[in-house]
Order: sequence, then C-alpha cells, then structure tokens
Amino acid sequence: MGIGMGPTSVFLRDIFSGPKSMALSSFIKAMHPKAEIRPDAPAITKILAMGWVGQLKIHGHRAQIHISHDDKIAPIAYNRQGNRHKLELSPAIVKELRRLFQPEKGWNVIDAEWLKPEKKVFVFDFLKQEDKLLRTLTYPERYALLPKSFLSPHFKVLPLLKDLPSCIKALESTDEFIEGLVFKSTTSTGFSDTSIVRCRKR
Repeated sequence: MGIGMGPTSVFLRDIFSGPKSMALSSFIKAMHPKAEIRPDAPAITKILAMGWVGQLKIHGHRAQIHISHDDKIAPIAYNRQGNRHKLELSPAIVKELRRLFQPEKGWNVIDAEWLKPEKKVFVFDFLKQEDKLLRTLTYPERYALLPKSFLSPHFKVLPLLKDLPSCIKALESTDEFIEGLVFKSTTSTGFSDTSIVRCRKR
C-alpha cells in the first residue's frame, strides 16, 4: 500500500524488499504568455496569417495535473508557481482523469484551467506522455496526442480556432469564465513563453 511521505516521494513496502522510495512527477515549467495583441480583426488576421492558432483563455486556476499509471498514487495538481493546489481533486474528477488520461506506464502530465466551484477542467496542452517530456514537439503535435472523442461532466479539451470568425465570436462571448484568447505558434517546439501571446476581451 502506498503511503505519502513528503512532496517528492512515496514509499512502497512489500514482504520481500521492505520500504522502497518511488519518485513522484515534478512540476514542469510550461508556457505562459508575456506578450499581448489587440482584440481586433486586423491584429487577429495578422497572427493567423503567420500560422498561429487561437484557443479560448479560461479564467480559472492554472492546473498542471500529473497522473500516474499506478492507481495507488494520487494525481498531483500544481499551480502556475509550481506549488500544489490546496484544494484536492474530487473523487469524481480523479475517476475521470484516470479514464481519460491515465498512462500505461510512468506519468502523463496535462496542462489545464480548473474552475474549482464548477468542478470543470479545461485541458489545453500535453506536457509529458508515459514519462517522456514532450519538449521536442510543436504545440499542434502535442495537441494531437490529447484524447478528444469523449463526453465528460468534468473535462473538456479546448478546441483550436483557425479562422477570424471563430476568434471574433469567442471574443464576443458573454461567459464570465472566458477571458479572451491565446494564440500559439505552430512551428516552435517546447514550452517557450515566446511561442504564446494573449488577446483579452474588450
């Protein structure tokens, strides 16, 4: 039976070898927008023409969620600063995490926005797959690895927006949890802050 013994390891005991230390999955410094473009047609047209893609920017709690192949190890939700969220993932969310994102070996890591009161998680990136850090892939390559053909009361993978009308429609949304858009490079590899820009609603 796994027993948590601190932030970086758990200890497993069996009748043959005694206690064993197993490293947990560490926080990954992921993309965070530092630059911003105007929420108007000319600016959006220009960035789309550069080959970037848009995505909704959800106003929630950034949650980098680590899921082990081992059901005895609880998923870990880190905030943007690399600290664990004080609120634990609910049993219902954990059940869906395991159904949709659990690896066959090692750890998977997804990046998301967590609307805590609503118990909704909006997934937008795949950072690690079965212990392999996906830093050598472009954003579209990582996005392609996310499951999308599912229905869930708690999880949704945010779609990619590739044309001006869909971007403008998103910016005109009256939903309070939609802050605006982010645009992501389709050619840059890894998690550089220069490969993402923010576009806030007016």
